[in-house]
Parts: sequence; C-alpha cells; structure tokens
Amino acid sequence: MLAALSAAKCLKAFDHDGSVLVLERNRVLGRKLAITGKGRANLTNARSVDEFVQAFGPSGRFLYPSFESFFSDDLVALFAEAGLQLKTERGGRVFPVTDKAQDVVQALGLLLVREGVSVLYSARVKSINARSGDWTIGLESRGFVHCRAVVMATGGKSYPGTGSTGDGYGLLEHLGHHPCRLLPGLVPLHCAEKWLSELAGTSLEGVAVEAWVGPHLLDRRQGEVMITDRGIGGPAVLSLSLAVAPALADGQTVILYIDLRPGRTSDQELHEIEACGNADEILVHVSRFLPKRMALELMRVWGIEGKGRIPLPQKTLAAVARSVKGVKLRCTGAEPLASAVITQGGISLREVDPRSMGSKLAPGLFIAGELLDLQAITGGYNLQAAFSTGFLAGRCAAEYVAKSANDSKL
Repeated sequence: MLAALSAAKCLKAFDHDGSVLVLERNRVLGRKLAITGKGRANLTNARSVDEFVQAFGPSGRFLYPSFESFFSDDLVALFAEAGLQLKTERGGRVFPVTDKAQDVVQALGLLLVREGVSVLYSARVKSINARSGDWTIGLESRGFVHCRAVVMATGGKSYPGTGSTGDGYGLLEHLGHHPCRLLPGLVPLHCAEKWLSELAGTSLEGVAVEAWVGPHLLDRRQGEVMITDRGIGGPAVLSLSLAVAPALADGQTVILYIDLRPGRTSDQELHEIEACGNADEILVHVSRFLPKRMALELMRVWGIEGKGRIPLPQKTLAAVARSVKGVKLRCTGAEPLASAVITQGGISLREVDPRSMGSKLAPGLFIAGELLDLQAITGGYNLQAAFSTGFLAGRCAAEYVAKSANDSKL
C-alpha cells in the first residue's frame, strides 16, 4: 500500500497522467497487517536510523537509502494525515493510539482513495513477463494486466491464511532472481525439558537467553521470556530464533541457557547462594527475582525440594548458582514458517539496487518488503523496513514510468 501511495504522489508531482493499480489477492486490503502485533500493529520504533540498521545485522546497510527516503517520522506524519495518531511505548515501540491494527489498514485505505489509486480485489497473480519494455501480468481467472512498471510487494510465506503464501518468490524466480532459503523468523523455540510445560504462561522479565552450538555462541538476547507448553517464547526468544532457526535447519544441536540474573556476575550469585546455605533460604532468595511458581519448580529440578533448613553441601550450592546464571535447555525445534512472524530469507540483496529497490535483472521491476532477504529483531523494525522499501520502490517505479515515452499504468 505504501508503494502505491508513493507512486501516485510521485506521478502527480510529475504532472503525469499515468495510473496506479493495486492487485490485491484477497477480498480486502491488508489482512496480514491487520493481525500484526497481536492485533495492535507495532508499526515502527522511535530509535535512530543507525540503530535500525544495526537491528538487521550485517545486511542492514542495504536499508540506508530506503530509510533516508521514508523513515519513522515520515510514517507518523503520514498516518496523522489520515487522522490516525501514533504513540510510543516501552522500548521505543510505536503503536496506533487506538491499539487496533485494523485502524492502520483503514487509514492506508483512505489515503489510497485520496490519491486516486485503483484496487483490483481477488486478483491473484499467476504469471509475469516483460517484453519490449512493457509488462504483462496474468491473473487467476481474471485475464491480463499490461503496464510499464511493476512493484512486487507480496510479502513472505508466513501466515498463509492471510494470502501470504510465498507466490512472489516463484514469480521472481521465473524472472531470473534467486530466492535464498526460506526459514521461520521470530518464532518460539521448542525444548526437550518436560518440566517447562508445568510453567506454561509464566513470564520472566529482564532475563537473558543464549544459544550455543558446541563451543560457539550463536546469539544472546535480553528481555522478556515466556514459557510455553512446548518450550520458550517471548520477545527475547523470538529475536534469538533468527540465529537458531538456520542452525536447526542445518541439523546442528542447539543448547539454550537462560540467565535469570543477568545483572549479577557468577561469583556474586555463588556468594549469595552460599550465604543461603539451605533449601528454605534458597527458595526465599530465588523468589525475590522469579515468580513463586517458577522458583518452586526449579527447587524440584535442582533436587533440593523439601530439604528444609538442612545445610546443603558446597557442590550442590555451586550447582544451584550455576543454574541461576544459566538454566540449560535442549532446543529440539522451532515453530513452523506458517506461524512465524516473518520469513527469513528471500531475494538476494545482490540482485536489487538499494537506491531504487529496482531489480538489477529486469528493468521496470521493483522489489520491496518481506520478499527481500532482510530480517530484524522484534520491535517494529521489520514493518518499518517494509514501509520504507515500499515507499522508495513506488517512487522510483513512478519515476521510471514518467521518464518513458508512453503514458502507462503502474
């Protein structure tokens, strides 16, 4: 939708009479956007451009031109134009003040109408071909659409019920592009430890979680961890899954460690556990920074449940302290791509010009959003990247059409 808005605005600026058409697979706009952020839509983040780029890892530098073209402050202004105010919450996360993702979709729909953008609904694209500078798009049971430029922003392959079934990857592959391996991104992780299921729904605030393959640290994230009936989830774990999912796909054994007190050193924790000396005191100590339910379950896991005030041997105290600083979990898998927040992988960035989002293989083709091999941690970064790349792609597609000899549809 941002690509269409941007394209329409640009054509007007050029006083060009070309038109913009959105091919919407569903009967309504923005089905996937309407469920993001648990229905609240974490649209962006208040952090700086450099912090955004860092959130995407080594590939983040690709996004500098897109963020320079359209960033979080521009997004806030755009929604204000449609009458929807945004608010900033913990961690810089930005949401609509109404806490309703559907209001975001409606606001964008209103802006499309204002800019004269046409929408063709139930229009699933089955083929796309370019000849002599013109594009022919074949629709399922709807004939063909002819145009001068195409913006591909079909989304990834997660939540297929919203229409995001990965069609874009196949269409782009037909045009010569090379999608990287597709994996689930931002997903809960499964663990072998059965005792976790007894704590399903328990939230741990401010803990740190690490993922290891043998002696190699894959990643470390700090924040909220939610215990599930199959393992662990929550924002910190979802972000960690960006590193874990590829390792699991490669058949590697991944071990997770939850540091329950990341603000304390191992020596400090050992000193406090030694000062407790017995099970009753350890329970009191651990209950100060953990939910009581979790503390009681760990007492059983540590083998000291019901030992009262009997002094514990030094070896046991040391083992408890080590566990507080790293509860060991064996990762057995991750939630599937179909239920992932985002898709890891996509079109290789080497095949796309970051200054325009234009394909390096097919002139007149522009690629944006989740189709690209770009993924970031939780916090609104991925949606902002989709908005920014879409905006830049739409603008540059309109410029491409405006410079052509024929008045055409975009």
